[in-house]
Order: sequence, then structure tokens, then C-alpha cells
Amino acid sequence: MAKRIFGTSGIRGDIIEKSNPGLAQYLGKALGTYLDGKGTVGVGMDYRTSNIMLRNALVSGIASTGTNVDDLGIAPMPTVASYSIMKEGAMSVIITASHNPPNDNGFKFFTRGREFIRSEEVYLEERVSDRKFRIAEWNEIGTITEWDIRVTYLERVKRFALSRGNASSGTRFLLDLANGAAVNYTPHIMEELGFSVSTINSHPDGHFPGRPAEPSPKNLVDTMNMMPGSGFAAALCHDGDGDRLAVIDEKGNFIDQNRIIALFAQDEVKRRDGGLVVVSIDTSSVIDELVKNAGGEVVRAPLGSLQEILAERGDEVVFASEPWKPIFMEFGMWMDGIIGAVRVAQMIESEGSGSCIKLMKSIPEYPMLRDFIPCPDSIKPCFSSRIRNYLESEVTGIDKVLDNDGVRIECTDGSYVLVRVSGTEPKARVYVGAKTESALRKLEEVARSAMSRAIDECEKQ
Repeated sequence: MAKRIFGTSGIRGDIIEKSNPGLAQYLGKALGTYLDGKGTVGVGMDYRTSNIMLRNALVSGIASTGTNVDDLGIAPMPTVASYSIMKEGAMSVIITASHNPPNDNGFKFFTRGREFIRSEEVYLEERVSDRKFRIAEWNEIGTITEWDIRVTYLERVKRFALSRGNASSGTRFLLDLANGAAVNYTPHIMEELGFSVSTINSHPDGHFPGRPAEPSPKNLVDTMNMMPGSGFAAALCHDGDGDRLAVIDEKGNFIDQNRIIALFAQDEVKRRDGGLVVVSIDTSSVIDELVKNAGGEVVRAPLGSLQEILAERGDEVVFASEPWKPIFMEFGMWMDGIIGAVRVAQMIESEGSGSCIKLMKSIPEYPMLRDFIPCPDSIKPCFSSRIRNYLESEVTGIDKVLDNDGVRIECTDGSYVLVRVSGTEPKARVYVGAKTESALRKLEEVARSAMSRAIDECEKQ
């Protein structure tokens, strides 16, 4: 069996230990072999310092099989993903590690507007392992052409935005661009739509000097502190490659990602008079509440497996998301923080009268807990086999049990608990949500007790 290279979101890792030029070239050869030397692959990258090194290795591998390459240069992940629907039979790859530290890099692959599903990843892993690559003759080597994709992508964003609402009357927004690949994208499209935009961390720099690339509350403290009294309706914040969106209101409060997902999902369901919303297993029941009230249905997928469901049921799905990463299905099957930023801005202006706080008043804010306990890799199989029984024996008012990624128990009062082992660290993670603080604490106590029992028994074996 070939060694697993892909994680839950493409390939990521240190540029010496994992995401190095050798792997890049083998991946290029594997992708070209998958295409049998035919067609074209669009290759883009973010601003990480290793970008050109890895781009050159990847492109040489692709071209060596006879497959052509369109060099997209620096481009956000959503833009690179969109390339795969612009040419018939085309695929695309972005060289990025998203929100990881600057010493990391990685690769994400797209076809027909969606990320590679597991069966496609396995093919690449097998070819990297067995080195059974297609080799083109000297007169069949693939061509390499520069392709300026920026204008085409931004025109699509503009058309989609105007299909959802009017141009702006000048509402002011602060954009925190993380020194990343969206610096020449989000500000320009928002200004073209009539918004007044100011930016921070807006000069491209793969060292991420302004803040770490992940747009989490701890990394956005400076941005949050800028908001009170600033006159901005909200701050809209990206990660290094532009697929993530975080929102901060005018008083400097970080808006929980579940509420942003619920906001988008409710809107898309209403526009389509129903439909399916696909979200990851770790999301809040506030999404279910709003989607159900709007006439839609929610399906939860294991972390990193949204694309599997989209590949199977894409025609039914109106919206999908993991935390931070919205997918507007009418626009495309990829995660897109740029169109997400535009839609939040439009909704703040049209539905919130220029106030993020007013807009979000209609989206309930329920208490949540995310934590972990140590769980050695050696006992993870034992822990996973026992935790469901322990939880089911202690949780009261059970409505539904999901076990496609850990165990998620949903209760009749709208509370839920999810316990799953980490795929990358020696940890067991716990997620608890409820409509009241007291209900959350009660469910947290039950979850921690069940986890401790499972750990204790597994360690004794």
C-alpha cells in the first residue's frame, strides 16, 4: 500500500521534510500520468518564499509527461480552483500551505471546480510510490504558457455579487489581508462594487510579518482593537491563500464562524426555496436551526470530506462550508473567502443598514466549547471503539448519533457533543454546543467523564 501523502486539506508540510522539490516533481509526473499526457494543468501559488522553487519542480514534472501547463503566477486558492472550470478537461494545482507557518508549503489539486476526492488522491500517492510515470518523447514534452487569470476571475465574482444584490453606496470596510495572495483581489473587487476600503497587512510577503496567516481571534487582536470608533462597518480578514474569511464587527468583536456559516446558508436556502447545506462535523446546531426554518436540510461530513459529498450530490447542494471556508455552489464548488467577503459586505449594507452588529442580531449566538485531552496514538483505536458507548450511556435526551468522524451526539434540546481523535496530534478533541451556558457545562461534564473513562481503560490494556 502506498504511503499516505494527502491530509484532510491537500498536502502540507515543512519544505525540507515533506513539501520539497523532489515531492513536487513526482506529484507533477503523477498528475500528468493521470491525464495520460493530455490536456492542460493550471498552476498557481501564494507568496511563500518557497513558491517558485516548488512551482518549477511541479511544472517540470507535469511537462515531462506531455501535459501542457498554464502558469497562473501568484493567485489566491479560489482563483486557481476556478481555472479548472474555464477549460474543458483542465485541472489546476495551487502551491500553498494556506494558514500554516511560513516554513511550510503544500499542494492542492482541483478538477471541475472541486478539490480532488480521496480516490484521485490515492492514484497520485500510488504513482509517487511506484514511480510508474508516463514519459514523453523529446518532441512531445508539454508546453508552458503564462495565463493572466485575475481579470477573468474577478469579473465572475462581480457578476455573482450583482446577482445577489446591488452595488454599494460606499459603506466602509477594513480588510486584513494577511500579506497573502488576496492582496490584489479582494480590495479591488470591493472598490469596483462601490465599497470604501482601507487595508492592513496588504503588502505581499511570504514571511507573514503582520500576523500569522491563520485568521483566528488570537492572531487578529490588533485588527479587533482598531475597530471601535473607526467608522468601519466590519473588518474582513483572510488567510495566506484567500480561501478563509473571518469577520469582526464594528465594536471589535470576533464573530463566531458558525454564525457566519448560518448567515450564508440561510440566505442561499431562501434564495433557492430549499436545498441541501453540507457542513463539517464540528459545526454548531445554530446552522441546523436557521436552515430548517428556511426550508432546507443540513448534512454533516467528516473533516476534509465535504468534497466527497459535493461530488456525489452537488446538484442538490446550495451551500457548503467548513469553519472559515464558505462554498457558494452557484458560484463554484471551491472554498472562497473572497466572494465570502463580498457577500458579507453586501448583507451588512442591505440587511444590517451598514452595521455588522445589526445584521448578526438575527443569528443566535449560543455558547460553545472546543478543547482536547492527551490521547497517545497507540490507544486511539481503542479509544474510538469505546467512546460511543460511554457517551450514549451518560448523555440524556439523545435525538441523533453520527459516527462518520468520531462520535457526534445531538440532543432534543438543540445541544450536541462531538468527540474525535486528532489525525495529526496525540489528542482526543471534544466539541460541545448548547443554547444555554448551564446546558453546555452539564454536557461538558458528561463528555469529559466519558473521555476519561475511555482513556483509563485503554491505557490499562
